[in-house]
Amino acid sequence: MASKKDLYLYGGTIGFFIIFFSVVVPFCIFKVYVEEIGVWTKVWPVGITDFSRGVVEQDYFVGWHRGIPIVDYWDRYNATVQTMNMTTDKIAGRRMEPIQVRTMDDYDVSVELIIKYKIRRGSAWKLRKLLGPGAAAYEPKKAKKTVKERVRYKIILKNETVDVARSVFGKMTEKHLYDPYEKRKRAKQALKELQKRMDPRFLDIIDVLLLDLKFDPKLDRKIKNVKLAELDILLNISKGKAADYRGITNIIDADTEAWVERIEGDRIAKFTILEALVNQRIAELMAAANKYLIEKKAGADRYYQERAAAGDLLVRKARAEGENLRRAAMIGVGGDLIVALEAAKNINLGYLEFTTQRVDMLDIEEMVLKFGAAPEKE
Repeated sequence: MASKKDLYLYGGTIGFFIIFFSVVVPFCIFKVYVEEIGVWTKVWPVGITDFSRGVVEQDYFVGWHRGIPIVDYWDRYNATVQTMNMTTDKIAGRRMEPIQVRTMDDYDVSVELIIKYKIRRGSAWKLRKLLGPGAAAYEPKKAKKTVKERVRYKIILKNETVDVARSVFGKMTEKHLYDPYEKRKRAKQALKELQKRMDPRFLDIIDVLLLDLKFDPKLDRKIKNVKLAELDILLNISKGKAADYRGITNIIDADTEAWVERIEGDRIAKFTILEALVNQRIAELMAAANKYLIEKKAGADRYYQERAAAGDLLVRKARAEGENLRRAAMIGVGGDLIVALEAAKNINLGYLEFTTQRVDMLDIEEMVLKFGAAPEKE
């Protein structure tokens, strides 16, 4: 079993490490937040092999990093898109004055600008080396302590913006002050010039927004009068052009009416020609139909006459053949019988009495013989 001395030693060691990691270690760690860029400066070398001192050429982003007091020094830089508001509006309780510019016409103009910019990614350590320690102190709201901002690059940006605005907007004349296209053109020109100047300071200018141009009320009235005069000139020019175009319009109307009449005449002529062609075609079709009907009727009549003639011929042939047969029959016994029959039909007797003993009326053959029929040959 372990002795009390060993237990005390073991417990003391554990307690030392607990106190070390809970009290000493947090003071040796530096936290970089999401919206920050950290720049590490080695004040004193630490270790056997690491003898380097000065700014570490690297940007450090969100996370925990070594930060031993006295040995290490850290600078915080804003990693988000920042805004410089050079207007009369208040931002964060402070008022920034607009830029005063004198134009080419020797008028004082107040230029209100908003600058959107950010520190170039991967170049915060270069900005630190360029401007020196504490030149861009930035303390987020999450940090326990606050440091008064001594942001040197913002001062440089402000001074360069004023200089650029005076050089770009100072070239404007009074006729440009109300021209929106000229304002946008000058704002783009200011953006390019400001970016050119801030490239060596490792700042990216995202946009330059021109909010307003304010000038003396007398100049305002003068510009309005000039604009009204220009508008009157344009109005008179427009009226003259309107009169000219009215004459052109009348000519076009006359030409249009002539064209309409010509087109209408052509349409009527074409319609008449088409109607005549249609009527001619209808007449041709009717003539062809009538011809076809006459031909078919003539063929039918001819067929009827042929069939009627053939039927009449057959009837005549039958009658002739019947007559020949009758004549042939009249030559023989049949003829005697027919003569006897006709004689019997022509007998017209009055009252006649005869005895049935000598004459038998029911003996047909005898009666026929009596009327002149020849007896049948055996």
